[in-house]
Order: sequence, then structure tokens, then C-alpha cells
Amino acid sequence: MKKSLITKTIVILMLTAPFFCYAEDNSGKPPISKPFIKIGRGIVNTISSPLELPNQMYLLSDHANENSKYRIETAAAAIEGIFMGTVYAFWRLGAGIYEIFASPIPNYESCIITPPYLTISYEEYYEKGEKEPVAGEDELDTGPYAD
Repeated sequence: MKKSLITKTIVILMLTAPFFCYAEDNSGKPPISKPFIKIGRGIVNTISSPLELPNQMYLLSDHANENSKYRIETAAAAIEGIFMGTVYAFWRLGAGIYEIFASPIPNYESCIITPPYLTISYEEYYEKGEKEPVAGEDELDTGPYAD
């Protein structure tokens, strides 16, 4: 009887430990909600992964249409969108499956694909490093060898 009770207690502690044992949490969300956020994001990314194909075709052709005066570049961008959409669809599918299976692990809270959800924004996909600095922030100083 005592062995059974001790064994059950150890099993319950082992199964609930990932919800309460985490490194450092600075976000305002309770740690119990993180697995549900991750599994929800994983399900959404898995289901929406086939939509990356038309999304990338639209994004690239629309961007080319705005920034070019030739229609052939718009058509070429739509064709490029087929290939980029296929790549992003498989990447989003893999990220979604990974998030579903890694949802019990609370230490990892950011998504492995950017943007974390399917969006119709060229900047979210392709202009990650070209954002303007926030007002009041100085440019990055690279040390005494900066020009």
C-alpha cells in the first residue's frame, strides 16, 4: 500500500513538474498558460501551412507591382511566389508540428518561424533587419573602432 502511494506520488510529480519548473519568466502570463499558447500556435500553423503558397504569390507579386514599372516583373514575382510559398508551407508545417509536440516544455516560448502566424505583410516576412530605430534610441556603438 505504501509503495503504491509513493509510486503514484512520484509519477504525479514527474508529470506536473514541467508546468512549475522553469528558468526565468519575465512575461505577465502565468506559466500554466504557455503550453496552451504553444499548442494553439502549433495547430494554427499546421492547418494554415497550405495557405502559404497563395500568400507568397500575392505578397511577392504585389510588392513587385508597387516597386516596378514593368508587368513582366510582377509575373516573375508570382512565379517566384510558387517556390517561396512551397518552402514556407513546409517550414510552417514543420514549425507547427514541432510546437504541438514541444508544448509541454515551458522554457521555450518563442516561435521558430517568423512571423509566428500567417499574415499578409511583406515587411513581416522579408524586411526583418531594415526597421527604423525607435525614437530615443541611439545607434549601436561597435566600440572604439567604430567609424
